[in-house]
Amino acid sequence: MDGFPRAPAPKRPGFAPRNWGGWAVVAFLWLLGHLPRRIGRIMVSPLAPLMKRLMASRRRIAHRNLELCMPELDEAGREQVIDGCFRSLARMLAEQAWCWAGPAKDITGISRLAEGSEARLEAAAADGRGVLVVTAHVTCLEIGARVLGERHVGHGVYRPLNNAVIEWYQNRGRAWYAAGMISKRDIRALVRVLRAGGFAWYAADQDFGAAQSVFAPFFGVPTATLLATHRLPKMTGCQVMAMLPRYIEDEDIYEIEVSPVFENFPTDDPVADLARVNAVLEAQVRCAPEQYWWIHRRFKTRPPGEPGLYGDDARPT
Repeated sequence: MDGFPRAPAPKRPGFAPRNWGGWAVVAFLWLLGHLPRRIGRIMVSPLAPLMKRLMASRRRIAHRNLELCMPELDEAGREQVIDGCFRSLARMLAEQAWCWAGPAKDITGISRLAEGSEARLEAAAADGRGVLVVTAHVTCLEIGARVLGERHVGHGVYRPLNNAVIEWYQNRGRAWYAAGMISKRDIRALVRVLRAGGFAWYAADQDFGAAQSVFAPFFGVPTATLLATHRLPKMTGCQVMAMLPRYIEDEDIYEIEVSPVFENFPTDDPVADLARVNAVLEAQVRCAPEQYWWIHRRFKTRPPGEPGLYGDDARPT
């Protein structure tokens, strides 16, 4: 799976005034990526309460998601998870900056593969078929991608950014541990990689509407779940695994668990298949709920005839 040529380096945008904002962000990320980690974390920590205060609509979305997914929590419990979520989002900036700094920042000293994960990766690689690694939108996802990418160079599926400078810096940084990045709109490129025995990962827990999804349970809620996770192995014969990264604060380490290959997958029942995938991702979220992206409207698309779950005040996706 490591024999794929790396994509050429992305072209750097110019310094026209329209790009100055992007360059300011990139300068901050570059600095975070090269400072000692302890200092970087100190620098981003004040952003957590600031984001929570300024992102009122996102805070309400997170509150509603927790009402739906973890009804066992009382109001204080939900607020505790939301506070942790914003701390994790702030820490994510430093985590991404470390990953994109390439050799200037060694990740091996602060990360480990969970027991059995290395053997599972090696077995999947030896099989010769492509490997589709699914994961959830957790805040330390970039750390997981780099740890896996340094062992088995593959392709990441992502949503292109609107800012050309940040897009360039992100993909330039990922080139240290990815053969290339594939836009979520370019399914043909992903199919080619998997048919050729390549390794690719993507986060399978976003809502792209009913046309591309079926409704499968996630935290007990009927959830629009991407059919691509069912269709891609049917089209390419690839294997499917899950990557489950989380930050363990007591040990100050990132642990990345790789699940066994999904057996008898896919079947002829896409709902059952995607329910299996959702169950694995849900178990990951429950291990560290404060590290999940509760701020996005995971349940915005509803089954026919079912009312919306967020109300008019939650317009962001």
